Amino acid sequence: MTIKKIILVTGLWGCSVPVFALDLVGVYQLAKNNDPALQADQYQFQADQLNLGLATGNLLPTVTLAGNVTRDRQTVKNDQSFELPAFGDASNALVSNTSTKKQVSLTARQPIFRMDAWQGYKQVKTSVLLSEVTLKIQKQQHILDVAEAYFNVLRQQALSAAYLQEEQALLQQLDMMNAKLKQGFVAKSDVSEANAQYQNARANRIAGEVQMMLAQEQLNQYIGANSTQNLATLRPDFQFQSPYPAQLQDWLMLAQTHNLAIQQATLQRQYAEDGRRVEKAALYPQLNAVATYGYTDQSPETLISTNGQFDQIGLELSWNVFNGGQTRTSIKKASILIDKAQSQLDTAKRNASVDVKKAFLQLETDQSKLQARKAAMSSAELVSQSSRASYNEGLKTMVDVLLAQRNAFSAKQDYLNAQYDYLVNVLKLKAAVGQLSEQDLAELNAWLMPEKIQD
Repeated sequence: MTIKKIILVTGLWGCSVPVFALDLVGVYQLAKNNDPALQADQYQFQADQLNLGLATGNLLPTVTLAGNVTRDRQTVKNDQSFELPAFGDASNALVSNTSTKKQVSLTARQPIFRMDAWQGYKQVKTSVLLSEVTLKIQKQQHILDVAEAYFNVLRQQALSAAYLQEEQALLQQLDMMNAKLKQGFVAKSDVSEANAQYQNARANRIAGEVQMMLAQEQLNQYIGANSTQNLATLRPDFQFQSPYPAQLQDWLMLAQTHNLAIQQATLQRQYAEDGRRVEKAALYPQLNAVATYGYTDQSPETLISTNGQFDQIGLELSWNVFNGGQTRTSIKKASILIDKAQSQLDTAKRNASVDVKKAFLQLETDQSKLQARKAAMSSAELVSQSSRASYNEGLKTMVDVLLAQRNAFSAKQDYLNAQYDYLVNVLKLKAAVGQLSEQDLAELNAWLMPEKIQD
């Protein structure tokens, strides 16, 4: 970066500029870069990929450099007779011979027929594919968790605002009732009822603030930030959209071919079948080509010394004919594991079908629920306004007014919950068929309102 660019960037940072609130896509980008759980999953995937290189090594030649130094010492009886004046007969004297042998060799070994290594390589290839699908499942779950945490913050913020609005309205109502009580226009029981409703609203507001803080902390856990208050909120003109394709059967067919849990269970069964082949490979002989080149030096040199260079080439055959029945038992165990994997595959298919039906039907229910909740909210607000007018005219009691007001705020809270339930269920349906991606988050961003914040 040039000096002019540095000055320009510094100048921009020093200015007060509007910054858009963090939207769903922005939050997920932070989560991808800062969530240690997702990073751990990615590191595990990278480690699993290296297993293929380890398995390939069993099929490739190996070269070993070896060396040794050996000192031999042998003591024998001397069979020659000679006289030593000081010691007498030396026919039984002991003679020690010492020699040092040095050797260095380079050995290359190439598997020619290794059924165990080949079947093991094929099993590792399956495990690598299994690792890829597992990472896809983890990423898809991560997208769902982050989006659900984001919408839960928005939900709690909207509910907290509704709780506060209700508390303030009831406080005004209570102050008015206390003033009328002093003037003798209302009974003390009406004031007590208004105070009870106010205290209940206050308790709801406090509980809502706690839930909002917990929701923010849950989102912070993913994105690694200290605050998540400045988030893009749901647009006021939010409208329900029917799922596409519109038929349940189409979603069920997608699930059978794209559901990640089914793909994972299918590969787990393949891995179990490969495992049985690996166990059966122990019944086959192993054939290796071996070549050695080396150098030997022995001192002191004798007539039988083999000093100098040497080389060897040949075939090496080994066959484990009997090992106490372990191979047979291992094959039987591997067959049982295949049956287990098949049962898990059947379970995954059934679970996928149930999850798709549940999510699809829930979305269909959400459409009617949103319409009903919105209508109920409007009606309850009209009833609340009418009750206050009737109370002023002496046609309604304060209990009626407070009940109508409570129903109005309760209907508003139900509508807010229905909105965010629908947003989460949209993502759950995509996840059930294995097609939830970051693109879905970008589409949901169209329903958010990017408010500006002065920095």
